[in-house]
Amino acid sequence: MQNTGRKTAEKSFIVEALIISLSNFVVKIIGVLFKIPMTYILGVNMGIFNAAYSIYAMLFMLSTAGLPVAISRLVASANERGRPREIRRVYRLGVAMFGLIGLFCTLLLFFGAEAISNFSEHRDAALAMRVISPTLFLICISAAIRGYFQGLKNMYPTAISQFIEAFFKLAVGLGAVAVSKNLGASPAVQAAFGVSGLTVGVFLGTVFMVAYKHIYDRRNRPKRLSRESEVWRVLAKRIALIALPVTITSSALYLAQFLDTLVINRALMGSGVELQTAEQLYSAYTTYAVPLADLLPSTLVYPIAISILPTVSAALAVKRYKKAKYYIFSSLRISGIIALPASLGLAVLARPAIALIFGTGGVPIETASGTVMPIDVAAPALSLLSLGIFLISLLSTTNALLQACHRAYLPMISVSIGVVFLVIAEVGLVSIPAVGIYGAPLATLICYGVALAFNVRFLAKTQRLKLEFFYLFAKPACCAAFSAAGAHAVNLLLSALFGNERRLTCAIILLVAVSAAVAIYIVTMLAVKGIRENEVRLLPMGDRFADYLIRKGYLEHHEQRSSRISDQNTL
Repeated sequence: MQNTGRKTAEKSFIVEALIISLSNFVVKIIGVLFKIPMTYILGVNMGIFNAAYSIYAMLFMLSTAGLPVAISRLVASANERGRPREIRRVYRLGVAMFGLIGLFCTLLLFFGAEAISNFSEHRDAALAMRVISPTLFLICISAAIRGYFQGLKNMYPTAISQFIEAFFKLAVGLGAVAVSKNLGASPAVQAAFGVSGLTVGVFLGTVFMVAYKHIYDRRNRPKRLSRESEVWRVLAKRIALIALPVTITSSALYLAQFLDTLVINRALMGSGVELQTAEQLYSAYTTYAVPLADLLPSTLVYPIAISILPTVSAALAVKRYKKAKYYIFSSLRISGIIALPASLGLAVLARPAIALIFGTGGVPIETASGTVMPIDVAAPALSLLSLGIFLISLLSTTNALLQACHRAYLPMISVSIGVVFLVIAEVGLVSIPAVGIYGAPLATLICYGVALAFNVRFLAKTQRLKLEFFYLFAKPACCAAFSAAGAHAVNLLLSALFGNERRLTCAIILLVAVSAAVAIYIVTMLAVKGIRENEVRLLPMGDRFADYLIRKGYLEHHEQRSSRISDQNTL
């Protein structure tokens, strides 16, 4: 009976991650479909749009980064202990506390838009900032409700609301900016119409979340509320203590991106590169390489971090320590199984991926070694940056695990130390003429590696775990290397056959290469028994597939050991 319960919980955890993964993938695709035509319509005025959006993104991160995590963890804990009154209190406190923060940020951006735009040297962005400002209040309310349902292990409302926001951002934003341009509106007005899509999308997404919560409450109202609950003051303190370190951790990662804008150009010029060339190199790196490197973790692995947090929190709340350790081990292994082939695959397919999405054109860059196109700079940078997909995936998962284990302040320490290493490495490497712009992705790898090393140390020490990375990832790493080699061979063969880098050509190359890589990865993982029976059974229709593989001899039919961890019953 206990094994059945654990299997059900595990399968729920995987299904939740798959739901968020699918949602994130669709949202990212919509984001690409939004950005490319928006850039075409606004042209040089895209800078006004980006200026308004970057200020919004910073305030959005500060106001919402820790909110879903705090509410999700406390709701999961209260739900596992059978405390519906405490769940209701956590939700109401979360909405009240962060609604006030969102309202403050909205008023700050609305009334301070003129001052902020003048300070950032984007004076035409003030109107767009005012148009986008209401979303900060709305997204705080929406984030509180998302955290509530994530704590109850229900990812559907989060996925649907994200789709609503992205779809209406695309439809309303592009439609509005096209109309404003046809009417001959000023650049400031065009940018404001462009960001209006986000405001409408967030508003409708929040309306959906509120309506979903209302319907859910009517259908799932407990007949009798248990009086067991922490007092309001204690719950408010817990929300703040969880949310604050998470916010600081997210702020540190955002700060790392901001420091890139300050460090890279200065370091390049310090190595003898002209200002214009430095800006072009930086633009090629941040426009082409960085977004693609961020795409796979946010789509494939971040959802595991979101879904594992309430699962581990719930297990710890009722003192099921062995179950919590099993979930920790499983989440790390699943993250690695997904991230390793994605990391190596994108590294060898960087150039066709960039050519497919952004094309091969652009303004030529005059460097010391000759004239190059932006893709010539971005492709090697993306290959390096792709190696960090594995690191950032495990970093995100270990962040969530430490937060679930009531150690939310430890990721803050790890990431802060990583950012210090990032700045030091970036200044040192980018300043070397032979390294140049490629010092930026190398420094990013160092940052992620250092932060992950500290997280693993903290997780092993605080939870008394014995994490053996060779045991966890050796077989997936070898199989991922074979699959990447196969993808690289397909890329070379088809590139020589077609002899061009048109978008259709690159689409065909990527389709064939990725298909070959996936097939090689699955076959080699089965051949070396790198996949375990319980991991296959977690997938949709996994029981039938596992039984088939057992009959063929690719899986061992016995209870797999959950991990090489301590069997101690205390944390």
